[in-house]
Amino acid sequence: MNHPPQGGYGNPPANQGGYQSPPPQGQYGYPPPPGQYPPQHPQQFQQRPIKTGPSKGLGILKVLVGFGMTAGFGVGLLVAGYDGLGAGAILGAFLGLGLRFMVTGGANVVGKKIPLLPSFGIVLVGLLVGTFAGPPVSEGYWQSREQSTWNELSSYSGPEDYVNHWEWDHEYFDMIPREYQREEAPGMRKYIEVRESIQDNNLVELRQHVYDLAINYKDDPHYKLAFDTASGELQKRYNAVLEKLGKPGQAGEDAEFAADEDLRAAFKTILTDLAKAPTPDVYVAFTNTAQLEKPPGSEEDVKDWFATEPSVKTSFPDGNVLVIDPGKAFSSEYDAARRQSFMEVAGEAFRQSFDANLLTLKPLESGESRDGKYVLEVSSTIVRVPSHFNNYETDANGRQTSKGLLFGIVVDWGLKLYDRKGGQLYDKETRSAPASNINIGAGAMPDWGVYSILMDSAYFNYSREVIGSFGLEPPTIKETFSYRDYGVSGG
Repeated sequence: MNHPPQGGYGNPPANQGGYQSPPPQGQYGYPPPPGQYPPQHPQQFQQRPIKTGPSKGLGILKVLVGFGMTAGFGVGLLVAGYDGLGAGAILGAFLGLGLRFMVTGGANVVGKKIPLLPSFGIVLVGLLVGTFAGPPVSEGYWQSREQSTWNELSSYSGPEDYVNHWEWDHEYFDMIPREYQREEAPGMRKYIEVRESIQDNNLVELRQHVYDLAINYKDDPHYKLAFDTASGELQKRYNAVLEKLGKPGQAGEDAEFAADEDLRAAFKTILTDLAKAPTPDVYVAFTNTAQLEKPPGSEEDVKDWFATEPSVKTSFPDGNVLVIDPGKAFSSEYDAARRQSFMEVAGEAFRQSFDANLLTLKPLESGESRDGKYVLEVSSTIVRVPSHFNNYETDANGRQTSKGLLFGIVVDWGLKLYDRKGGQLYDKETRSAPASNINIGAGAMPDWGVYSILMDSAYFNYSREVIGSFGLEPPTIKETFSYRDYGVSGG
């Protein structure tokens, strides 16, 4: 029997037990709903590739950072490049690095990217520019700035129109490198200080300037303007004092002492020099001698006192009249104390006419050198004379009793003025006697204390005479003197 062919054309082959793929199944074996069959074009669902390239935001940041670095190190190169090739190279390298950031950042902003190695060529260019162009450019900058600053600070038209020394310190010395400051700049600053002292009428500072300039900058041409200005102003002050002394021939007309024109002329020479001197010092030197030997005629004068003065005859009835010994009255320690009195009197008189910064009297110590100093030499020689004075006391009943006679004295004075080289400018000798009408103040004293009082009055009166000879107003006349024990209490 013929069977129909298996698996022939037109009919599906019978299942002979072989494997046949099952139809697609949905969830839990059910066929998938319509539209859930696998896609026919899977390439439509492939992942899109990630887009790569420079960031615009990062590029902007690089441009900003680069601009800051370029500006900062560019200014630094301009300001500090004068230090040399090393400084220029370092600053130029950082300048180039800033330019690199700007160029690469700018490229990033437009979507470009500059390769790393070529970009560092910009840094190399900056380094070369800083190394070779930085120093001369910086030098030119500072030369120009120094000139403009100098012109601004040194230009003025009058005493009210000038900058002070603080402005010089800040604008010039603090801001301009030392290498570019001109040599005359410190002298100009000193000149400004002098002008300020003149403006403030500050003679203390003005004298200090003269001292500083005369000692530390002598013959330095850069400080000549400052020195001439300071000394010139002092000279004006001295001239004003000289005018106050009175014109020749007039100073002594109504004065107690006639002005000594030779002394004043010598003194004018000193004042002219003091205007340019480091200090206003005039030194006073003293010498003293005593000639106390009994002169001829002394015995006769003592006999006259015995014969004519009852208090003497009563106290010394046998005629052996006591002549009181001088004790320590003429000793060196007492004389030294009187010298101080002379210094006080003369110093006070000069202070009334001269500021202390124009003239100062100083004692020349024993053994001190006179080199380079103006010296006013006062010499005194005490000479015993034949005349005597009665040293008496009066009791409650008015009865006078003599304590003895005091021998008379005169003082030969010498006044000499020497210049800084020891040349004599003035010389005058006078003789004076102690005042005969002085009053002795109350207080205990030895019998010879009157001698000391007489010498005190002699020194005081001579100091008045010297002051009057200068044409200055002498101190008020002193009529009462008290004993001072210079040897014990120092006066």
